[in-house]
Amino acid sequence: MAGLTVDLKGKVNNTRLGDTKALWPLFEAVVNSIQSLEDTNENDMPKIIEIFAQRQETNAVDFDDNLEVMPFESFTITDTGAGFTSENYKSFKTADSTLKWKKGCKGIGRFLWLKAFDRVDVESTFDDNGVWRKRVFSFDIDNEILPEDENNLHDTDETSLKTKIMLSGFKKNFRDKCNNSLDSLGKKIVEHCLTYFISGNCPEIVVTDNIGGKLCLNTYFTNNIKDSIHQDSFNLEDRQFTLFHVKMPEGSVANELHLCADNREVKAFQLKEYLPNLQNKIGRENDTGFFYAGFLTSTYLDEVVNSSRTDFEFEQKDGQMDMNKSLPVKELINASIEYIELYLQDYLGDIEAKKQKRVKDYVNKQQPKYRYLLSQRPSTFDAIPPRINDKDLEIVLYRELLKWDMEIKQTGEELQKDMSKNLISPDEVNSRYNEYCKQVNGLSKTSLADYIVRRKLILDLLENSLELNAEGKYASEDSIHSIICPMRYTSDELSFEEMNLWVIDERLSYHNFLASDKTMNAIPMIDSKSTKEMDIAIFDKAISFSDKRANFDSITIIEFKRPNRDDLKSDDKNPIHQVLRYVKEIRNGTKEQANGRPFGNVDNVAFYCYIIADLTASLKEDAEFATLKKTPDGEGYFGHIPDPVGAYVEIISFDKLLRDAKERNKILFDKLFTPSAKGVVNNQSRLQDK
Repeated sequence: MAGLTVDLKGKVNNTRLGDTKALWPLFEAVVNSIQSLEDTNENDMPKIIEIFAQRQETNAVDFDDNLEVMPFESFTITDTGAGFTSENYKSFKTADSTLKWKKGCKGIGRFLWLKAFDRVDVESTFDDNGVWRKRVFSFDIDNEILPEDENNLHDTDETSLKTKIMLSGFKKNFRDKCNNSLDSLGKKIVEHCLTYFISGNCPEIVVTDNIGGKLCLNTYFTNNIKDSIHQDSFNLEDRQFTLFHVKMPEGSVANELHLCADNREVKAFQLKEYLPNLQNKIGRENDTGFFYAGFLTSTYLDEVVNSSRTDFEFEQKDGQMDMNKSLPVKELINASIEYIELYLQDYLGDIEAKKQKRVKDYVNKQQPKYRYLLSQRPSTFDAIPPRINDKDLEIVLYRELLKWDMEIKQTGEELQKDMSKNLISPDEVNSRYNEYCKQVNGLSKTSLADYIVRRKLILDLLENSLELNAEGKYASEDSIHSIICPMRYTSDELSFEEMNLWVIDERLSYHNFLASDKTMNAIPMIDSKSTKEMDIAIFDKAISFSDKRANFDSITIIEFKRPNRDDLKSDDKNPIHQVLRYVKEIRNGTKEQANGRPFGNVDNVAFYCYIIADLTASLKEDAEFATLKKTPDGEGYFGHIPDPVGAYVEIISFDKLLRDAKERNKILFDKLFTPSAKGVVNNQSRLQDK
C-alpha cells in the first residue's frame, strides 16, 4: 500500500463537528501543545502555552463609550514544546497517524481545524540533533501540506523551543455559536482539559485578546475549582470508572455530566434531564452558588471513543455494535447519578424541601384537586423542577394526573385480560381488584375536587362582576349572563361543564334543551307562526329550557337584567310581563316545536320563571302589582300567577343569588379548601389499613 494518499478535502468533509462544538478545534490545538510539552526533555525550560484570541476590528462603542466586544476571528496557540521535528511532521501529514496513539491522539486534529477555520499557519523552532531548525508552512482545504523537501525547513539562529499555530478565518456557523467573552473562552478550555489540571502536571496556560483581556487558566483553576474537587470510583461490568465532582462557580451555564476520553471531554449531558432539581445554579441563601460538573474517566472510554473524538462507539454485552449507543450511555449515566446525588445530597435536600413546600402551598391554596395526587403518588414531585411558575406547575400536575389515569386504565385492562384467560387465582383476583378500585376511587376524588374548584372560581367571578369597576360602573348583563351560561348558544353546542345553572338552582343543570340569548324564531326547538318575536330588549337576555321528557313536565325561562338598572317602568321593559308573555304564547299554541308539531297539551305543564336583577324601585313596584310575595330575607319575590297564564315566578337579587349559591356549596368548599387535621389523619389511617 506504499504511496497511498489522502484526499484532504474529502477527509475534512467526512469529519464530524457539530456547530455546538465550535471551540473543539481550538481545544485540540491546546491538547497538542500540552502533549508536546510532556515530550520535551528540556527540564530547565518553562512550560508555557499562550493563546491569543484575535477579535474582529471595530470602531463601534457601547452606551458607556467602551469599545464594543466583537466576535473572535482567529486563534494563535504558542508553546515551548518539542515542535515539528521530522518524526512529528511526518506524523502530522499522515491521516490517522498512530505515533501518539498511547496519548489518545487519533491523528485528526488538523482536519477539525479546517472544519471550523479557513486556513492554518504553522511556525516551529526545534532542536534537530544539536542543530536548531525552523519549519514554516501553511495549508487550507484546497492546498495540502507540502512535503518536507519543498523548502519549508531551514536553519535558524533562534535557540529556544517555540511552536506557533494560527487558526484563521473562523467560519460563521461556528463563530456564531461561540461566546464573545474571554473569561468564558478560558473557562471552557479548563472544563475541556480539566483532567490535565487535576493531575497537577498541566503547563501554565494564559489566554489574551487584542483588547487587553488576560486570564491565567492555572490561577483560575487553583482559586475556584481545585479545592472543590472530589472523586469517586466504581466498577460497572468489570470496568473501572473514576468520577470527578467539581463545583464550577463561573464559566458554566448548566449542571452537566461530561464523559471523557484521553484526558479531555468528549460528550456532555445536562443533568436536569435526569435530576429535575438540578435545573439552576446550586447554592444556599446569600451564597453565590455554583454549577455542578462531573467528569467521568476510564480506560474503557479511552478505547471506545470514535476517531473524531466527538462520540463513543460502545458495544453491547454480546460484542455487537450498538448503533444507537443508548444502552451503554444509559448505564453509565445511571451509575454516575447515584454518586452525584450522594455528593450533592445536602444541596439537593434543601432544593427538594423548598420545592415541596412551594408545590404544597400552591395545591392547598389554589388547586386542591391535586392534593390526593401528591398524597398517593409522591413521585409526582420528581417530575416538577424547582423555581417553576404557577402556569407551568399546573401543566406538570395535569400531565401527571393524566399519566395516572392512563396507568389505572391499563391496570384495569390487564386485570380483565388475565381474568378472561384464567391466568390468576381467585385470591390474586381479589387483591388486584381491590388495589384497582382504590386507585379508581382516588382518581374520582381528584375529578370531584376539580369540579368543586371550578364552582368556587365561577362564584368568585360572579362576585367580582357585581362590584363597581375602576370607572365606577357595574358590569354589563352580558358579563353576568356569560358566567351563568355562554351567550348565543344552544345546549346542543355546549358541554355540561360550560353551563353553570346550578348558581340559580341545582335542578336546572339537567334539562332537554336550552337556548341562551336567542330570539324565539331562532331557537331550533320552537318555531313561531307569529311574526312577533320574543319581546327582549338589547339588555334583556333570556335562557329558556325544559326537562328531559318529550311530554314536558316543565318549561323554564330565565331573564337577566343589568345590575342596578332602574329603567324598567314601561310595560315592554317589565321583566315580569316579558316572561309571562312567553308563557302565554306557548300555552296558546302560537309556538311550535322545530319539527312543526305543537307542544301538545301544556295544561298540566309547570312553568317556572326566574328573573335575576337588582331590586330597584320599579321592579319592586312591578312585583307588588303582580301580587308576588317578598322572601323572608327581603331580597326577592316569589309567587304563582294564576290562570290563564299560570306560572311560578321568582325574582332573585344578585346579592341573594350569590349568597345562596355560596351557602349551598359551603360544605364542599370547606371540605376541600380547609380540611380538618383530624379528618385528614383519619382518612390516611383508613387508607393505610387497607
